[in-house]
Amino acid sequence: MTIFHTRQKRTWETVAPGVEFSILRTHDQPGGQTMLVRMAAGAHAPRHNHPGGEETYLVSGKLRIAERELSPGDYLWTPPNVAHDGHADEETVFFVVLPAGLRLT
Repeated sequence: MTIFHTRQKRTWETVAPGVEFSILRTHDQPGGQTMLVRMAAGAHAPRHNHPGGEETYLVSGKLRIAERELSPGDYLWTPPNVAHDGHADEETVFFVVLPAGLRLT
């Protein structure tokens, strides 16, 4: 099935102060999702890991994931079960693929 989301009809869910998810697709594998994440300047995503790993592509802003600092156009693959947090130094949007979801640590 083809899935199409327009920018105008996108919905956002707040998951932590200043951190919002917009789910673009739910995968067949339990917990798997493709989403956009929007973080306000100074927002912090609590420590977590991903059982199936995480692909992150920074669209705009500046984001620190663990010891790495991402700028627009940067891509980061985090292997399965590697715990990390995230901090937005400015208003930030990134595209994420989570093959098996997210688990708070």
